[in-house]
Amino acid sequence: MRRLALVPLVAALVGISACSGSGTSTPAASTGGGAASAAASGGGGGAAACATAPAGAAAAVTVTIKDLKFSPQPVQAKVGDVIAWTNQDGSIPHTATLDNGACDTKTIAGGATAMLVFNTAGTYPYHCTVHPAMKDYSIVIQ
Repeated sequence: MRRLALVPLVAALVGISACSGSGTSTPAASTGGGAASAAASGGGGGAAACATAPAGAAAAVTVTIKDLKFSPQPVQAKVGDVIAWTNQDGSIPHTATLDNGACDTKTIAGGATAMLVFNTAGTYPYHCTVHPAMKDYSIVIQ
């Protein structure tokens, strides 16, 4: 009988948990398709949108991944510019992932390109999740 008495209590706690929160949400970006956006911490402490570039978009800025390095450093672009990361490291996969995890390119295979667009000015530190030593890079959006 005790077990049955706990069921309403657990259900109530789950309901309360689902309703609690700060009133703001920070969706994670998915760069596997579509134009999903995510909040990313900009240099001024504000939030900024980062999204997968729309299909067929032309890159305004190109970043090369070669010899386990991103170039140029820092990446400089304007609000709304499409930034393309091209992996020229043979068969070595890479990512371009914001340090706060809010947005990334997912895995970029050797010879492939992934594109993101930033809709708010700020400075966005990023790294490669596959290679922990590929860190301390930044994207500056004006």
